[in-house]
Amino acid sequence: MSKKKDQKVIKKKESTGPTMLVKLLVLLCVVSSMALVLQLNLTNQQNLMLRNIKGVEEPRAWSAQRAGPTCRPRRHLVFLKTHKCGSSTIQNVLMRYADAHNLSVALPYSSVYLDAVAEGHSLRVKELRDSPFAPPSGRYHFLVHHTRLHVRAIQQLTYEDSVWVTIVREPSAVFESMFHYYHLHKFYGATFDHLIWKLEGNSGGRSKFKNANNRYKGRLGKNQMTWDLGLDELDMRQESLLKEAFRILDQTFHLVMVAERMDESLVLLKHLMCWRDEDVVAMARNVRKDRYRSYLSEHSVNTLEHFNAADVKLYAFFKERFDRHVEAFGRGRMEEEVASLRELRDKVWRECGLEESSTHTFNKRHAFGDKERYLVVQYKVHNNGSSTATSNPATPTGSMRRYCYDLIRPSTEYTQKLRWKQYSRYHHNVNNPWNLTWSSYDKKKKKKRQKATRRASLIPGMRYHVKARSGSSGRDADHHSTLPAKNGTRGQAPHPESQTAA
Repeated sequence: MSKKKDQKVIKKKESTGPTMLVKLLVLLCVVSSMALVLQLNLTNQQNLMLRNIKGVEEPRAWSAQRAGPTCRPRRHLVFLKTHKCGSSTIQNVLMRYADAHNLSVALPYSSVYLDAVAEGHSLRVKELRDSPFAPPSGRYHFLVHHTRLHVRAIQQLTYEDSVWVTIVREPSAVFESMFHYYHLHKFYGATFDHLIWKLEGNSGGRSKFKNANNRYKGRLGKNQMTWDLGLDELDMRQESLLKEAFRILDQTFHLVMVAERMDESLVLLKHLMCWRDEDVVAMARNVRKDRYRSYLSEHSVNTLEHFNAADVKLYAFFKERFDRHVEAFGRGRMEEEVASLRELRDKVWRECGLEESSTHTFNKRHAFGDKERYLVVQYKVHNNGSSTATSNPATPTGSMRRYCYDLIRPSTEYTQKLRWKQYSRYHHNVNNPWNLTWSSYDKKKKKKRQKATRRASLIPGMRYHVKARSGSSGRDADHHSTLPAKNGTRGQAPHPESQTAA
């Protein structure tokens, strides 16, 4: 009996042996496959990190050396326009220079954005190359409109020797300005003061506020400057990645300006581009009226800085770099050039006869277009200004008048002006397949065009104002309803001494 039992035990061991081996092999395969998947995920994650800001082969640097007699003005530039950092002031300077020297500017077909982040597109390279405003080469001299930083995509649209610049601002001021300018109280479900109250930990353990970690229209939210400069939320969470990102950004941009030191920034930009003082005269843009501001206490500033921690580190890094540039340039030399620039700006202010506009109306139907007129300080060219600002535009002094209007022209209107200019320049012998009107009020304009058509045979030159039909020239598009006036439209601009857009 004992022998039979021993034989049964041996048979059981022999039968279970291979089974255990198979199980071990299966388990080993599962573990190894999981490790492979984890490694692939980590690799993909690392590839996604900082993906927007990589692409610069050689570090770029700003030189503080005085421009020599052989200095030639630079005509290729990339300006990364950050939100609510005084970037509209710089943009006006750059668009005026491009307009005066017939340089091509990368222009959105509509709105003010070159990208479509809500649709997952960082920069619409193909559309900009095939744009009716694109030069034949498909590369632009200037890129100055809003787009999130994507280095490789921007390099496909610009020249290799382009100068790269951007601008930063104190983070709490950026968030406060953005909150009021874009009416984010509906998005966050709280007024600005209530939002500060919740950020201070007074929400009773509940969630702070809705959409705290989301972005309005996929674009606007906390750590706005860091996001504009191409960093994702994943990049902002790790200190080591942030330091690496700042290093890459420092190598990417020749100059990072500081909004609170606008005049010094313009002096450095002038020498970087080898331009004249007249080229960098600027009036502050998009400065909100006092009744639309929220003045922050020191405690509120600390609260917002904690909420925008990544922006605080970014601002501190580039502010320190800016101080180095000024030191290399020379403090005494900088003070002299800033004084000269301010004196020239005051002279232009007087010669143009600029003054504050008393317009206070707001058309809700055209809320987007009237936002500047409603929220920000407006200025106009006074009719009783000096003779140089009010003379006939056909005379040499008339160019000063156009310069004055361009100096205070809103960015949306200036963009429209450049659209028509570049379209007529690059496609003047091409039919109008794009149906260029850039207007959302087609029904009313259709009626106007019908009336204009009936009157075309009676009024000489009226055909120029009639919308282009199939087979007609692009120059016959509806200029009458969309082009700025010949002498410019009275634009909006704050006092010239206030250089930070609020």
